[in-house]
Amino acid sequence: MAEQTVQLQIEGMTCEGCAQGIEHGLKRNKGVRRVRVDWRTGLGEVLFDSEATSEQEILENPVFQRHYKATMLGGCC
Repeated sequence: MAEQTVQLQIEGMTCEGCAQGIEHGLKRNKGVRRVRVDWRTGLGEVLFDSEATSEQEILENPVFQRHYKATMLGGCC
């Protein structure tokens, strides 16, 4: 397992429910270990197994195709 973290800037959130919905949606990606989203700052952090999923697959999650827009801020190993 190769854990990796990606930081996201997320646009379109207006409440805690939005953040929870994004967290729930991202946890459906295979290999995602932990998700934290703060609707007030618009920031998200995803810890994932890079052997099971990729940053691109995370950005292509259906939750970002409907109401929200996410861009990567960077990541670390």
